[in-house]
Amino acid sequence: MDSLSQVQQEIKSTLEEYESLKNVESHINEIESKLKLAYNNLKELSKRLDKELKDIENLEGISLKGLFYKTLGNKEDQMDKERQDYLEVSLKYKEYKKEIELMEYEHKLLRKKLNNLPELKIKLEDLKKKRTNEILSSPQIHLRNEFQEILRKMDTSILLNRELEEAIEEGEKAVKLLAVVSSYLRKAGKWGQWDMAGKNRRGAYMKHQTIDKALKELPRAQHQLNIFTRELKDLGENNINFKLNMVQFNRFTDFFFDNLISDWIIQQRIKSTINNIESTRDHTQRILLNLKQEKEHNDARFASLNDEKNHILLS
Repeated sequence: MDSLSQVQQEIKSTLEEYESLKNVESHINEIESKLKLAYNNLKELSKRLDKELKDIENLEGISLKGLFYKTLGNKEDQMDKERQDYLEVSLKYKEYKKEIELMEYEHKLLRKKLNNLPELKIKLEDLKKKRTNEILSSPQIHLRNEFQEILRKMDTSILLNRELEEAIEEGEKAVKLLAVVSSYLRKAGKWGQWDMAGKNRRGAYMKHQTIDKALKELPRAQHQLNIFTRELKDLGENNINFKLNMVQFNRFTDFFFDNLISDWIIQQRIKSTINNIESTRDHTQRILLNLKQEKEHNDARFASLNDEKNHILLS
């Protein structure tokens, strides 16, 4: 086995210290959870202690008169019971308080140890960079090629992740805008029903108002769909496994105008247009689901590659 380089030896010792402090961090989190529970228990015990003490004080302040004590029994027996209850709660309270003090002390000591963790993390990253340069200039061709291939795949994964995030962001904007247009048209449909039934002249006015609002949002929705389509084309170059029916998006506006503006008092045309818009939105949402799943897979691939990279760097 080849002897370790100077950088590898430093990495080994630094990594051992780093892992030790990570264990300390985990223990601190555990102590903090226990402390939170202990504080709550101490608070409850404090309430019970106050109650038991009040019971004793109340009993001491009651005279021996009357038949009242025939139902409670002897006053001294009652006092003994109350004092016993108070003592029991008091002991539990002191026990919890002592336990909390010990945990707080331990927490304080561990926190001091953890102060070195950020500095140690920076040192480790610096050593990994040095080791990277060492490997890339190594005469061991197999090791060098393996490492370069991992770095290449990680770069590809980072680029893909960025493109997926951009596409998801634009797609979600498109879905929101399509929902706005659909909402206005549904309102127009409801007002149209009143108008067609002749129940309310206001129905015709409100119907036209809501259709006007839909028409104002329509260009924004179409523009956003075009942006989303461009993002999907970019992803297509990276062999994403889904196909988008671009015709559906490109004909979206034509369909809207053909079916609505030509005769927008006809209720069936409004319904038909709503169906088209919601079909487009559903299609966009299905693509978004695919994109998010692909992002999850890509994140997992990147994590796996990073583990491989660190294994080489830190071994």
